Amino acid sequence: MPPHKLCYKTLLKKNLPFLGALLLLGFTLYEISFYIFKTYRAFFNSDAAIANILAEEIVQAESFFPSHWWYVNNDLWVFYKQLLVIPWVLAGKNGYFAHAFTVFEVSVFMIVFIYLFLRSLMLSRASSVMGGVVVSIGYSPMYLRELYGEAAYTWYFIFMIAFMFIFRKLSPHVISKRTQIKAFIAFMILLYLLVLANPIRFFVYYITPFFGALALLVYFARDSLRTFKGAMLRMLSIKRIAISIFACAVMTGATITHFTLLESLHFAGGANNAPLVPLEDLPVHAAHALLGLWNFIGSEWGTNVRASSLEGIVSLAKFVLFPFVLVIPALHIKKAFYQMSSTERLFVLFSYVGFALLLVLYSTTALHEHAWAARNNIRYLSPFIMMVLICNVIMWRFFSLFMKLILSVSLTIALGVSWQYVSPKEWRGIVDERIALVEELKSRGLHFGYAEYWDSHIYTVFSDGEVDIRPIDFDEKEGMKLVKWLSSDRWYQKDTTDGKVFFMVIPEDIDDMYRAIRDFNMPDPLEQFTLGKYTFFVFEKNPLYVKRTKAEARKKKRIMTAP
Repeated sequence: MPPHKLCYKTLLKKNLPFLGALLLLGFTLYEISFYIFKTYRAFFNSDAAIANILAEEIVQAESFFPSHWWYVNNDLWVFYKQLLVIPWVLAGKNGYFAHAFTVFEVSVFMIVFIYLFLRSLMLSRASSVMGGVVVSIGYSPMYLRELYGEAAYTWYFIFMIAFMFIFRKLSPHVISKRTQIKAFIAFMILLYLLVLANPIRFFVYYITPFFGALALLVYFARDSLRTFKGAMLRMLSIKRIAISIFACAVMTGATITHFTLLESLHFAGGANNAPLVPLEDLPVHAAHALLGLWNFIGSEWGTNVRASSLEGIVSLAKFVLFPFVLVIPALHIKKAFYQMSSTERLFVLFSYVGFALLLVLYSTTALHEHAWAARNNIRYLSPFIMMVLICNVIMWRFFSLFMKLILSVSLTIALGVSWQYVSPKEWRGIVDERIALVEELKSRGLHFGYAEYWDSHIYTVFSDGEVDIRPIDFDEKEGMKLVKWLSSDRWYQKDTTDGKVFFMVIPEDIDDMYRAIRDFNMPDPLEQFTLGKYTFFVFEKNPLYVKRTKAEARKKKRIMTAP
């Protein structure tokens, strides 16, 4: 064989795993981009729209923390996706594309960041690329919705990777003092921003898993006196103590600033006030939390699936195999402990402590009300699920051939079925209905209205801000009331609009709407029409302020006071 052909063959063989990993990454990137820009328009919800809405409020108020905005869960949106949407607001293009581009931008950054982090751990190029692949697969509709649709907790995952990257650069193996100084500064800035956003959430997502991981590091190191002494010396070194003292000072300052800011802002309760579930409900609630986990990773099957069909066989295979992806790294921690670097140990233990902590909180508290909510939305756990997926890549070299086979088959199945989640049959019809609704409202000259929370912000963003639909709530006891939850007082003021105002009402709230017309002494609607599932009540002026004339007035009974 000629030397040049032999060289080419050797080069191809050497780079084949890397090229294969790039091919898989290209496939998953295509899928998530299709989902973000196309499919998710059908499932886009008001929570996902909040970044667009808040960015607009920030620009209009000329304040990073608008005083008229209602924050929830004590979360101050400091370093979050609304920052990336603000330029779109300034350009007058604050629509769905702004949301989609922002999410895609963050997703690509995440994949590149994972690659750089894994390369810093001395993993091969192929393994580092696979780190991006394993978190980009559409394992389930919920996985896609939370991480590449709403994309709220993707940021937490990126911050966790960032902390691990910084710890890597602060480790003794880094000789460059300049690099360590940069890492120290980056660490303190990130620490300040995340604590400022929400100290309690920071404690749950970062502090508790970190100290839990440190405790486990000491525990696993006990078998080797040399390793144990080394671990203790590193933890008690002057450098680590100085960094810890400085970090405590930064966290204290950020916490004080957080609560000082809250005093001048509106905020509602939420996850921070979640109570423990009653003991008699605990078994059911815990079971639903586990079902939610199964649903999130794609291990659950749908209704009426025939066991003997291909779908049934694949569903059973996913049910059996996919959970192994979450436990295989944990089974190898003790065996591989002394062969891993200190950063790898910290990463793996941090991932599992956080995963266990959030699963316990989901099982024992009402983070989401009622068992069905824990079953259908386990998003708070998603950053740690992504971390565990990366653990499989980091620890791959320690797995037996059988374990590698299980993971490979699981990956193949996940890739094989992902398109049905990326592009379900019904998405195009739903998108057409949403676009048609917005166009019909514009054609009727209707540009401002109210609807329940889950039906409001969606269409505001879909219309590029041409039709503002603001949230209200219908309550059986209190009637119609304002929404003080991810909303702005500005929307309910008298001078909000001087044109027609409509109420977009779902069928089960129509009686409540008629009751509100009586209770608020509203004038009769100019028109009433049905469009899709909604009934529209159109008024000449905002009926929250313009009342019936004295000749027409009913007995007044005010339940709500608009600001």
